[in-house]
Amino acid sequence: MNKNWPSLQKPPVVVAIFQLKFFKKNFVLKEILQYDEIIKHVLPLRSDTMAVGVNFDRTNIHLGQSQIVGTSNAEISCYVYYSKESRCRLEISKDTISFISEEAYAGWSNYKGTVLKFLNLLSPVLSQTDILRTSIRFVNRFNIDDFSDPSKYFRTLITTSLEEGETSYPLQQYGFRLLMNPDPEILAVVNHNVENVSQKKYLYTLDIDVLDMKQISFDVCVIENIADNLREIKNQIFFDTITKETIDLCSYQ
Repeated sequence: MNKNWPSLQKPPVVVAIFQLKFFKKNFVLKEILQYDEIIKHVLPLRSDTMAVGVNFDRTNIHLGQSQIVGTSNAEISCYVYYSKESRCRLEISKDTISFISEEAYAGWSNYKGTVLKFLNLLSPVLSQTDILRTSIRFVNRFNIDDFSDPSKYFRTLITTSLEEGETSYPLQQYGFRLLMNPDPEILAVVNHNVENVSQKKYLYTLDIDVLDMKQISFDVCVIENIADNLREIKNQIFFDTITKETIDLCSYQ
């Protein structure tokens, strides 16, 4: 059952990423283009990434000027659809589909709804794949004026031995990574990083990437359930990590 998480008036999310890693089976990338105009109603711009392979025949290269003869093959390896401001992207390659948003975060229902629209649209093509991994990643950033006592804002820390929790000298940069297994088939990668960007301003980045390694047949309803579960894990890690002081930072208009 989903928990009732605190509602943040100013969510600290600066990047939200949903990704499917799949085994292509009979998947043909260019079949995506049959939905090109529909996708462009939401993300009007598209760029194509080319993969080029070069094969050289047996050639003896002599000193001085030499002519080398070879063959090359070039093919599109990824379609990227993006908004005019480039703050939203849909990336589709031979083995992954990713939706990346750097827009102001409007909540899980809104974000997930956009992802599901694309998955439902592309399901006739993606139904030919087996999903190897489903993941969500949320990069959160906090602006903190005084970071002399890290424990004031975060509960998961590399702790200091000082009783008051304050560092011996002004902090310039700080970071660490946690790898966790909320479930035998689920991995959470949590990166913490703080940087002093001016005399009285610190940027704290809390980057939470949760990956479900279960292999499944492509099914939008199943993927939605997995994504909801990953979101619950992400929220559990997020709210277990921060203090009420940090929640208050996200609650001021």
